Amino acid sequence: MKIVPSIDLSSGKAVKRVKGVRGSELVVGDPIKVGEKLYELGYEALHIVDLDAAEGHGDNEDVVKVLTTLGFKWVQVGGGIRNCMKAQRLLSYGASSIVISTMFYENRRLFEELVSLVGGEKILIAVDYDENLIVRTRGWVGRGVHVDEALNDVNNYNVLGVVFTYIGSEGTVGGVDKRVQNLVVRVRGLKEYAGGISGLDDLRFLKEVGIDYAIVGMAIYRGSLAGVKYV
Repeated sequence: MKIVPSIDLSSGKAVKRVKGVRGSELVVGDPIKVGEKLYELGYEALHIVDLDAAEGHGDNEDVVKVLTTLGFKWVQVGGGIRNCMKAQRLLSYGASSIVISTMFYENRRLFEELVSLVGGEKILIAVDYDENLIVRTRGWVGRGVHVDEALNDVNNYNVLGVVFTYIGSEGTVGGVDKRVQNLVVRVRGLKEYAGGISGLDDLRFLKEVGIDYAIVGMAIYRGSLAGVKYV
């Protein structure tokens, strides 16, 4: 299982929020310098989330454009990708894949158009869910379908895979959501998880249940998992 550091962007800075709540963020610093440091540490992949774009408060696309050029072998970008033009533009910068959330749940016709334009192999579907297993959209302020329905819908498409994020522990370093072991088995493609990863025990659990990419943020920035690349 590969460890993938995350850089979450807001107002041009790299930040980490607790459960996605605006105003709760820890400012990590200059995102380009953060990205360069992660690359120096030997990480090969990077997960980027544009929080402002996800919430409809502008975007950090200029920063994303630079982050894709730092040398990482794999860069996946999500947050506010709600039209085909933006998706194609992010891929043109050098992103390996894009993470789609709101578009998939709210405008299936447009999502199918996107698949035909860029190919399903470049698309990951975000399943960001709360304590009731309800998918949250629009920067986690919108409510979507139950996770069961979401996964049924995902399996209708030949996409790269799924990114699970448990909102209840995101940014808390409070441990992973063990229920993910029952969700992973329903995904045909790449399986990724984010939310609450605190240490090696969490990583070992995720590996055992079949996660391919563990997306880690706060634990790396606090130093408890800095430098851990594979489990």
